[in-house]
Amino acid sequence: MKFDRIVVFGDFHGDLDIMLASLSEKGLIRYDRELEGVIKLITKCVNESSLEAMVIPQEPPVRVVFLGDFLDRYHFGYHIIQFLDKIRWEKFGIYPIFFMGNHDLLNFHFFINPFEVSEIYQGSDHSKGDTISYINNMGLNKSLESFKALHGDEIVKKQIEFYETGTLEYQEACYSLRYQYPCDLSPLAKYRHTDDYNQIVTKLGLPPSLLLEKEIIVKSPEELGRPLFKLLGKLFAEKAQRNWWDISHDPNDWENDYNWEISKFNLFTDEDKREIIPVDWRIISLVWRHHYGNFFRRTRLLHNEGSTLFAHGGISPLAMLDPLVFGNLYDPRNDTFKSLQDEKDLSQVVKRSNRLMAQIVENALNDYSFRRMNGAEIVDQIGYWRGLANGFPTFGGPIWCDFDFLQENVKKHKRLRQLYKNFKEATGIERIICGHTPFQFKDKPEISFMMSSELQALGLEYLCVDNGCSIAYRKELVLNGIEIDRDGKILEPGKVVSSPW
Repeated sequence: MKFDRIVVFGDFHGDLDIMLASLSEKGLIRYDRELEGVIKLITKCVNESSLEAMVIPQEPPVRVVFLGDFLDRYHFGYHIIQFLDKIRWEKFGIYPIFFMGNHDLLNFHFFINPFEVSEIYQGSDHSKGDTISYINNMGLNKSLESFKALHGDEIVKKQIEFYETGTLEYQEACYSLRYQYPCDLSPLAKYRHTDDYNQIVTKLGLPPSLLLEKEIIVKSPEELGRPLFKLLGKLFAEKAQRNWWDISHDPNDWENDYNWEISKFNLFTDEDKREIIPVDWRIISLVWRHHYGNFFRRTRLLHNEGSTLFAHGGISPLAMLDPLVFGNLYDPRNDTFKSLQDEKDLSQVVKRSNRLMAQIVENALNDYSFRRMNGAEIVDQIGYWRGLANGFPTFGGPIWCDFDFLQENVKKHKRLRQLYKNFKEATGIERIICGHTPFQFKDKPEISFMMSSELQALGLEYLCVDNGCSIAYRKELVLNGIEIDRDGKILEPGKVVSSPW
């Protein structure tokens, strides 16, 4: 289908207000800036779709590309996904494409198996504690807040049933899961006040040495967290290899820089902070998969409209050489690429890459062992952390590449300039559109994208659309998105920039 209009949005990073205002500004939805009302509607509609009254039908049809990073940084990441996923956009002549951003992939790793999340950066010479602190500082804690706000009641209800019955059953399309506790944990469902800790120890038949001194008054879940995790660790030390509650395993295994904020997610409390219940991570993960598995199945690695290629963080040198992306076109003997004949051939290469990505996601979603990495780390080679590998500049994995860092290295390295030139000539790609890199021009807030002068000199339009996470990164309101007409003209103001190095 040839679209007369293509609308492209960069990263929203949990900034629901800016996303709604940006969609409204492009004439795709009606939004009157009453954010609280929309949040209530999203919360109410977690299990039913009634958001579509906001959508404005489009004639002729419109392609809308979301470049990824829906999550982290600000408070409403999973609210954003609920909004985008529940609406039947095609019914209104809107054909969306959703990308997997590096922050989205980080959440995917975490909810599938938090126990091994630190291993995604293995080989980067960073400690486990440093890695956990890093992913928390990336804004994962904000996404956890959004997920908990939407699904906290459901999670607690399932957990109480699990404690009381000792059995958890989960039905998928082709199979069912059954988890059981090896002993009676019903006291954890019955005693949920912060001053019930000693009763829990007694009712579970644990040694008196684990009791807190009577004069110690636990005033908050945070104070109770460590002794409670320690208690559960003692309980399961001989009966299970995994402490299902404590993300950090044994605190002694971590370095001093470990950030505990993430592990607190397993302690669910009510609003007045009086009740607290430790939540089995299997419950959290199953609820997450149920509500968000299908959305992540829909996400893509690449997309093309004619000779325009879209990718979350652009096309890095690694992406050109990686078999997951364009590496099957690369000839290392001659340091060049196999030439594609037309746009149809390009679409086939893009579809192949997305199929591989979909299989990785599917395999990970179907792994309920919680005992190893899920395979999705293949996509996220951010573990190099802007380093150098074997003397060749690396830029993370195929889904991300910092715009500024890319410009810097293209300017410095003749080989990279030649690589991009050969890539353009072989594939017929004339324009690459990405998000991922935040930018702002204080003197020109209307600037909606920036384009690399270094790559433009090679005949390749390489541009970045990501100035919209206004609350996440700064205070003023800056809308997100650009519009492209049928002739390929971008209808928004942009800026050509060059590397300062």
